[in-house]
Amino acid sequence: MEAGSKSDYNGTTAPHRTLTELERTTKLVQQLESVENEYESIINKLPRDCSQIERMRSTGTANQPGDGGLYLIAPAEQHHPLMTQCFGEWTTVQRRQDGTVDFNRSWEEYAQGFGTPAGEFWIGNQALHHLTQDNCSRLRIVMQDIYDNTWYADYATFRIDSRDAGFRLELGGYSGNASDAFEYQNHMQFSAIDVDRDISNTHCAGNYEGGWWFSHCQHANLNGRYNLGLTWFDASRNEWIAVKSSHMMIARRPECDANVTELPLEVPVTSGLAVGSPSTPSDASRSLHGTNGIGARQQQTTAAPTLS
Repeated sequence: MEAGSKSDYNGTTAPHRTLTELERTTKLVQQLESVENEYESIINKLPRDCSQIERMRSTGTANQPGDGGLYLIAPAEQHHPLMTQCFGEWTTVQRRQDGTVDFNRSWEEYAQGFGTPAGEFWIGNQALHHLTQDNCSRLRIVMQDIYDNTWYADYATFRIDSRDAGFRLELGGYSGNASDAFEYQNHMQFSAIDVDRDISNTHCAGNYEGGWWFSHCQHANLNGRYNLGLTWFDASRNEWIAVKSSHMMIARRPECDANVTELPLEVPVTSGLAVGSPSTPSDASRSLHGTNGIGARQQQTTAAPTLS
């Protein structure tokens, strides 16, 4: 027994060699790189936005639910997916409808986004930047006031700059019946309760609540305090619209994607990951289909937009 033990000790019967710390670390890094590559592959197969999902559906390469479906999307250069609600080609980026979500939040919370896509929701300024950075987006805003009148504002161009640029707002090409109130805040950086980037002597976000592109301070604020804090200035009547619900959506401009190659056909249609459709859309969503008129207080001279 003693000889056998010595033989083992001298290496005639080699024991299992334990991995060194460096070898274990190297092996772990290789495993993480494999997971990261697989993750990137999944992200790259996700649709960029609802406009891409709609084009895939129209060409028969995606069999997805229609209006109101929830989808995972991956905006260009954003390395993590996010969920939003699609109405045709329109990607929901903001919704207010009942005051259940607190919008008086920090600048960083507005950067990351909060709420739920089928309810009250802010998609996040970082996502807005990635969705619009190539300057190919348009904006649609549909609102209902406290008298159940429906208002809308379309902007042919809409872009949000990078974090380093303060998520600066750039928009133009207004049409609609709500007056071009958003132009008053054009070219402004984003402000919140803890970050004051307006050009007023006062702290607009602190006074009016909600993160927004304040200037001196606001003609429009759809992220303000829900109880009469949601406002839009109607210049044609020189009156404020007391907004009860708002729905902000973006879509790609058709000319930007005339020659775009869609996702490969072998990608499974579950890449869109539709996870359901609400049985009863919100008031703001219903107004997208022209089910609410302008009402007695305002004669509607332009037909309300419908999703195409």
